[in-house]
Parts: sequence; C-alpha cells; structure tokens
Amino acid sequence: MRIWVSGARGKLGAEVCRQVVAGGHEVIEADLSGPDPVDLMDREAVARSLRGADAIVHCAGIASPENIEPVRLFEANAITTFNALEEAWKLGIRTAVLASSGSIYGTAWSPDEIGTPDVPVDEDTELRYVDPYALTKDVLERIGQSYARRGVQVTALRFHWILTPDEVRRYIADAPAADNRRNLWGYVDLAEAARACILSLHPRIQDRFAALVIAAEDTGRLEPTADLLAEYSPDTKIHTALEGTASLFDSSRAADVINWTHHSTWRDQ
Repeated sequence: MRIWVSGARGKLGAEVCRQVVAGGHEVIEADLSGPDPVDLMDREAVARSLRGADAIVHCAGIASPENIEPVRLFEANAITTFNALEEAWKLGIRTAVLASSGSIYGTAWSPDEIGTPDVPVDEDTELRYVDPYALTKDVLERIGQSYARRGVQVTALRFHWILTPDEVRRYIADAPAADNRRNLWGYVDLAEAARACILSLHPRIQDRFAALVIAAEDTGRLEPTADLLAEYSPDTKIHTALEGTASLFDSSRAADVINWTHHSTWRDQ
C-alpha cells in the first residue's frame, strides 16, 4: 500500500511514517516542511500530493490551542481535514484515518473548569465543550461522517495526550496531581497511538464511520486512581471498578473495531 500521511514531520505523523515503512509499505509525506512541502490549505497542492495513494492518515493540525487565534485553529484543524477528504474522495481513495482528540469532550481547554460528570470516559460520553479547539475536533469528525456517507471508510481516533514515557514522567508523574485533574491523569504512548493509525487502515468491523477513544489502560500517576478522584474530582460518578492505577478512559471499542489495545506502560520503560 501507499499511505498518504499529513503532518508527516510532526510528532505523531513521523512515528506513523516510521511504522508504515517498517510494515513494508510506502509513505507519501504531506507536510509544510521537508524537501517537497505541501500546504494543506491549498486544495490543488493536496490533490497533487495524493496521486497514487491507497489510503490517507491525516495527522496534520494544531495539537495545542495555547496562544493560537481561534480562526487559525479552525483553519488548521478543520479546513485541512475537508481538503484532505474531498481531494481523496475525488481520486477514488476510500480509506481514511483522522487524528481527533480526547479534548473533544471539552474538559481540557475550557476557559472555566467544567469537570467530568461520569467515568470512564468513552465514545458515548457527552460532548460538553465550549472552547474552539474542541469545536475543531468535533467538526473534523462531522466532516469524516459526511464522507463516510459517500462511501469512504473513515476512522477518527480520539487520542488522549500523546506522550513518550519520559514525557509521562515529566508532565504527569512528577507534576503536582492537581495540574492534570482536567485530563484525568491519562495519556497514550506515542508508538501505541501510531499503531492505532496503522490498524485503522484495516478495521475488523466494517462500519463506514467510527470514532474511537485511544488511551492507555493506566494513568500517569503512582497513586491509586480512586484516591485521585476522591481528592480532586469528588463529584464525579464512577461506573466501573477502579483497581490500582486504572485509566479513567475506556478504549474497549477500539479493541473491537481495530483490534487495538495499549500494550505498553510508561512504568516499564
């Protein structure tokens, strides 16, 4: 297969490219940097870059909204998604993977902390966002759904804070627990996130569209998860047994749809 990867020089995109090549496939890079830059805001440039591709993995976008104007967020995260899917569809490409985000629920970047009413968080958890970043990810998924109705197999992956093991230690384990209460101390390992992209190219369940939570099965903390919730989010309702450092995100649907489970933990690396 020839896989078109947008944001190919970025954190997730570069790892996706590495795994695609390791799996014996060919990568078509689409990125503003590199020897053949592609501006994803330019539909003609996108169309040219897509020629010969069998599938797309759209990783490009702004990963954090800090110090970014909302209109820039929308352009980078939503319009580029439309361009990628529209041009792919016109070329007959019928498999697409989109990098969505766990921030779609609205807790991470809300101007005022809105909390999490229920855990574990899964694909049926209510979207309560008020911030522009979460809006762009919701729009990304709605764009994906529209192309699924036109015959494209679209998988949107709701990645929860893509980190390396060292970054988990730095940003979560060694930080004050209160700093990450909005994120419920969750993460997904970079290599595991990229592997989810690769598996999404061949989903086991052939729904035209699927949005999947992609998160580790543990938190980034050493304290028991139940203790963290009791101290920092006491009003959150718990709908499952919380053993040890269990995650507050449920990725079981990803196991069913793309045969993905989080194989690693930062604790062993």
